[in-house]
Amino acid sequence: MRYYIQFTAGTGTLMLEALDSQLEQLRVRYADDSAMVLETRSPPLKVAAVPFIKNAFVLITETGRGDLDKGVMQLGRVAEKRQFPQIPGAAGRFRVMVHVDGALAPISPRAKSAIEHTITTRTGARVEPRGSCQEYWIVGRQGLKDLLLCARLPRTQKPTKAKGAISHELSAMLVAASRPTPQDVFLDPFAGSGSFASARLEQPVRQVWYSDVDLGQYRRDLGPHLTGNKRVRLLAEDALTLPSIDDGSIDVIVTDPPWGEHEDLGQPYDEFAHAIGSSFARVLHPSRGRYVLLVNRRNAATMTDGLRAAGLPPDDEHEVLVNGHPATVLIGERPQGEVVHQQSAEGTRDRADVAR
Repeated sequence: MRYYIQFTAGTGTLMLEALDSQLEQLRVRYADDSAMVLETRSPPLKVAAVPFIKNAFVLITETGRGDLDKGVMQLGRVAEKRQFPQIPGAAGRFRVMVHVDGALAPISPRAKSAIEHTITTRTGARVEPRGSCQEYWIVGRQGLKDLLLCARLPRTQKPTKAKGAISHELSAMLVAASRPTPQDVFLDPFAGSGSFASARLEQPVRQVWYSDVDLGQYRRDLGPHLTGNKRVRLLAEDALTLPSIDDGSIDVIVTDPPWGEHEDLGQPYDEFAHAIGSSFARVLHPSRGRYVLLVNRRNAATMTDGLRAAGLPPDDEHEVLVNGHPATVLIGERPQGEVVHQQSAEGTRDRADVAR
């Protein structure tokens, strides 16, 4: 089947790599910085359930893009001979949305009536201008030569986003970029609202460490999936020391350290970046340790220097937008065969707040 999907802006390369492990026989027909047209043997509900997809649609048909009203009329004619998908939850009512180049676009009453008539004829559903109903989208994208007619798939329930937290979709994508396995011991040392830990728990995992020096502030909002989960351990520790975590005991770190814009780091950012590198080098497993960091794009080079000095140079980086702010994703792993010896932080557990 063919699908049209939308995702977090600037994450196209990450999205492609992550989708390849989620969908069967994936082929991408079009891609830009926040959308793709793809083919896969995976059924609609599996596509809709991919956690890092914002919106997913079954692609019904397309026509060459030109005058918008003429294009919509042509879509209506072509769609008369197309099979419309059976969408779970559709209640016999629908409306048409026209979304062109990132914004809603008006069409003439004649064009709208024509496409609505086709949908009614093919599905038996009636037009519902407001309220909950099935949505059919007409989509145009810059760089895409075709105008698309798509049926929107139902959204899967996702955790409520805490104020200031990154989206669940981006959290899930960065977790996917860490190449998760069921045997992983996972750590977020700047865990905050717990978005990365929550996303990691959606897949099989051996253990999840949540650590934040301000755990007391966040604990009441974490939810039972974190506070009552036997696979999760909660720490209130400084990410630069992590005294409760043994050397080489962590398989994967996915985290979003302070960006150094409004927070008081207590030291210059270059020293902070080197301290992060040293801390990660100590706790990451000597042969399979790997990490994904989300940082302010302005400070990405400085963070890279800190990681490189600790023997953890990034292998890849991706520029993304987080709530409209430029950011960079740094991805790396312990160089094969290298064992880094760091002095253990044992003996400084006074700030630990460990709970199952």
